[in-house]
Amino acid sequence: MPTEPILNQEEVDALIVGMNDGRVDLAGGGIPSDVRRYELGRETRVVRTRLPTLAMLHERFARLFQHSVCNILRRSAGVHGGPLRIAKFADYLLGVRTPSSINLMRFSPVRGTAMLVLSPELVFAIVENFFGGRVRAARHETRDFTATELRIVQMLRDAALQDLREAWSPLVAVGVEWISSETNPQFLTVLGPNDIVVIGDFELEIESVKSSMSIVFPYSGLEPIKEILGGGAHEGSRDEDGRWRRSIREDLEDADLEVRAVVGAQGVRLGQLLDFRPGDVVAFDFDGQAIVYAEDVPLFRGRFGVSRGQQAVQVEQRCSRGKYQ
Repeated sequence: MPTEPILNQEEVDALIVGMNDGRVDLAGGGIPSDVRRYELGRETRVVRTRLPTLAMLHERFARLFQHSVCNILRRSAGVHGGPLRIAKFADYLLGVRTPSSINLMRFSPVRGTAMLVLSPELVFAIVENFFGGRVRAARHETRDFTATELRIVQMLRDAALQDLREAWSPLVAVGVEWISSETNPQFLTVLGPNDIVVIGDFELEIESVKSSMSIVFPYSGLEPIKEILGGGAHEGSRDEDGRWRRSIREDLEDADLEVRAVVGAQGVRLGQLLDFRPGDVVAFDFDGQAIVYAEDVPLFRGRFGVSRGQQAVQVEQRCSRGKYQ
């Protein structure tokens, strides 16, 4: 069966004339669609958790670090903390210029690797000021830091790590340890490109010249203390739930333990053990004392005897940990 033409000859001629006159749009808008490309490995994780306590800790660190910078430079300086921001690690690195002083830190109890990032403007301004020069806006340079500049950076880094310990100490005891340093962000492999990081930005002002510094935590690494950082607890205190503590204590008190009393022990060689036969006697010294174990942990020492027709141990003293093991 022959098919009917879509357009007749008159309509085709009119279409050609319209195309030549520019009245017909040749680009075309295509068919509208609600379909959106979605890549599981590249989609940004939506993070809505607020960390007000972490912001408070950054403010305390800014005050402490300002005092340290003033002591190093022997002149006034300002350190101001900005709001926390959350971003993908790859997006954050796009804003880190080369050379920057990127210091990798082990910040327990935070899991993973934290970073202290000093901008090149800050490094050059500190060096100029430290040696008595006039602080001025640093020009952009792509060279590596000199040995002298690295030495000044080390002084600044050590002061920052000490101030971080002190800033966090009222809330939780932290162990801050420097691991290594890098100047090119492209060489950083401590996190995946799509991993989420929490960034605390700081602005330093020295003689009206402003520079920046950042402290970066992996978002997943904050899990052990996220309840503390996200709660609105008062400064220097932890919100402890009494009902939770009582529930744990009651469950522990109801737990069953195997208790046994050991009246003596004797060491034998493996060869002797293999030669043992029914009726053999193993002799050991017995001074009348027995040690009471609970799940192989020595708890008490006392006198072995009989009470109400049952073998018993009269507790006389508590065992020190490891003394009778």
